[in-house]
Amino acid sequence: MKCRGSNIRRIIVQEYYVAPVAHLKILDNRPKHSDAEAIITDEYYIFIVTSKYNGSKDTITCGMGAARDFLKLLGHSGLPLFNPIKEEVLKSSVKDCKTDTSEFDSDWNPAGKQLYNAIMWLISVWDAKIDTPLFKIKDNVVAYKKYPPSSSNIKSVNTIIKNGGKGKTLTEIIEDFRKHNNLKNSMCQFDLLKTRIIQMTDKNGNKLKSYF
Repeated sequence: MKCRGSNIRRIIVQEYYVAPVAHLKILDNRPKHSDAEAIITDEYYIFIVTSKYNGSKDTITCGMGAARDFLKLLGHSGLPLFNPIKEEVLKSSVKDCKTDTSEFDSDWNPAGKQLYNAIMWLISVWDAKIDTPLFKIKDNVVAYKKYPPSSSNIKSVNTIIKNGGKGKTLTEIIEDFRKHNNLKNSMCQFDLLKTRIIQMTDKNGNKLKSYF
């Protein structure tokens, strides 16, 4: 949905329920087109917008300028940045848009954090659509972040990787990005999820293979 200009963004907030669903770092220096008609080269937000009149849904992908404007209009403090790239200083450190995940880590169950990271990797590298299960699973994982993630959520994400990864595991997908990015190892580890998966079986009693 086009959102160039503060007046347009105010109208959108008046006519739609607007909610931020992801705050991501550009990977592999791949610029993205913003719905605010700019080129995004650093961080970006994804918003889901739902019509107040007929319930139709759309998305907005935008850089930090438009994102800060939306967050201010919504009275929202912002989402933590998913940034798996090592760097000394983030280019855009804004107080009203949380850009650090450290505060996000202290209350997390370790396996839950790994599952959250896995989901965010997939959203980022696949440009996942908001009507896919990944976003619903993410919301559930975040809502219960203090607790071990459910087997059904782990199994669902494992199946999503199997179906969408073209034969590659998530670790192998990430390794392709490691060639051009200095990645944080802590955000590329899924050992706890792999352990959980190999303990599971399918409906026929066959052991599952991990695609993490």
